[in-house]
Amino acid sequence: MRRRILRLLHPLLRRAYSWWSRKPRRFRRDGLDLIVLPSVFHPGYFHSTGALSRYIRKEDLKGRTFLELGAGAGRVALTAARAGAIVTASDINPAAIENLKLNSERNQLPISVVESDLFDRLPQHFDVIAINPPYYARDPRNDIERAFFAGGGHEYFMRLFPTLAERIAHGSQVYMVLSEDVDLGSIGSIAEDHGITPVPLWVERRSGEAQFIFGFEQVLDVPAKDP
Repeated sequence: MRRRILRLLHPLLRRAYSWWSRKPRRFRRDGLDLIVLPSVFHPGYFHSTGALSRYIRKEDLKGRTFLELGAGAGRVALTAARAGAIVTASDINPAAIENLKLNSERNQLPISVVESDLFDRLPQHFDVIAINPPYYARDPRNDIERAFFAGGGHEYFMRLFPTLAERIAHGSQVYMVLSEDVDLGSIGSIAEDHGITPVPLWVERRSGEAQFIFGFEQVLDVPAKDP
């Protein structure tokens, strides 16, 4: 029932969000003071970023190398930096790159910012990788939609999981947040096709929606190259 209602309301909600996010918005939470620029995924309007941020606060990150892949405005990356991690934040959206630098300076939390399509410009090893991915099965048309839509055939995950499997094989821990409103079975099947399987670690329910934090484990002996 919830999914049916969301499908009916989605066009209206999308238009409302596009209108609301047409100008910079200030967002303060958990000791962070963020500016969210237009076309950048808002880290408070949706529950997924908050769930991932709250989960990583439970982890001992001090001195560990940490990547937020697709970092948007940087809430997760800055949370990790405040916990003592050595943080890199990446995004494909140039507006997000500007936003990350702005919020790093605004909060006096140093992070390395890299404009990258997935891992294309991120050859180094990371101890921890956090991902709040686009996960709805639809083709994105612009930078705003890239934060929400993974492609009609989940092409985002088909590109992500082979490289992620290599990273996991070389010791990276991965944390990914996914909503109950998406096709978790299909996403899990794509991961398993590349030798890794999602493992549920934590669930948080807010406003009637459950957000799952998944880790990943190797399930096949897949040859891996150094990242």
